[in-house]
Amino acid sequence: MKDVLEEHLALDEDTTDIFLYVHGWRTTPEKAEDAAMRLFRMVEDLQRGRPDHYPRIAEFRPRYLCVRWPAKSPPTTAGYRAVRERAAAMSHDGQAAHVLACLLGYFNDHREFPAPGPDVMRSAGGQYLHCVGHSFGGRFLSHAIMEASSRPAEGPDTLSWPWSSETYPWTVDSLTVFQMAAPSDAFAHPPFSGLLSDNVLNAPIALTFSPRDRALGLWHRQTENGKNGIGHHGATDPSEHLHTMPLHVPSVPYAFPDPPARILNVDATEIYRESGLRVEGAHSDFFHPESAHLLLTLADHAR
Repeated sequence: MKDVLEEHLALDEDTTDIFLYVHGWRTTPEKAEDAAMRLFRMVEDLQRGRPDHYPRIAEFRPRYLCVRWPAKSPPTTAGYRAVRERAAAMSHDGQAAHVLACLLGYFNDHREFPAPGPDVMRSAGGQYLHCVGHSFGGRFLSHAIMEASSRPAEGPDTLSWPWSSETYPWTVDSLTVFQMAAPSDAFAHPPFSGLLSDNVLNAPIALTFSPRDRALGLWHRQTENGKNGIGHHGATDPSEHLHTMPLHVPSVPYAFPDPPARILNVDATEIYRESGLRVEGAHSDFFHPESAHLLLTLADHAR
């Protein structure tokens, strides 16, 4: 595994930000790559067009990675159930979370950290790691982060993730999930509840939602014991860690809550609207400058 990553994913020395994208339901490998390129092109265009909106990002030389997995199924409740079970099997019993954990560990292994102190999350070269998921991709990322944070650094097929090291705590610098396909109370129970630990994430978990997302409304309720998906009405538990805010247009800066919240429910109702003949509604309607603004704001906030 490490040799493969070394061959294909060598980081440029001047990289400032690493974005890891995992796609969601009913996405072919080709469409997954197109989606990642489309989203991150918006990120770069917005940062170039409005650099003053992200003042902590003095320089921005990102590296992007798209992880692809078999997510195709019919656009029916049965198809939703099938891909949900596949995602669970790959995350719990298969290799998806392990592979992503190794990948995240590789990135960590190649980030040079300064001496311990208030800025321990920033590498010497200014590299930050941002995880971005859509739909079931958010499940994969959540499982991978938790698996990686508890996996020992030694072993023939593992890579270092020494978040409990005395030298520095290892965390992800931002985690954003567009329209997460998980029950609304998922973060109140393992494994997702583990992401609320101070040792795992160096940022709030940003979760967009829109009631126009039909895939995570009726279909999700039929397959998840009557519970809406997070991407339909947001996370509901644990309530003490939640804060809800609207998805902002690029001209409006974000103000994060004080004291900080661990989970940000980002209401995208006015932006994620696409429906028409699409049976899943607004489930994949997140390719907007507002989404790029959220990602850049979190990248700026991580510094």
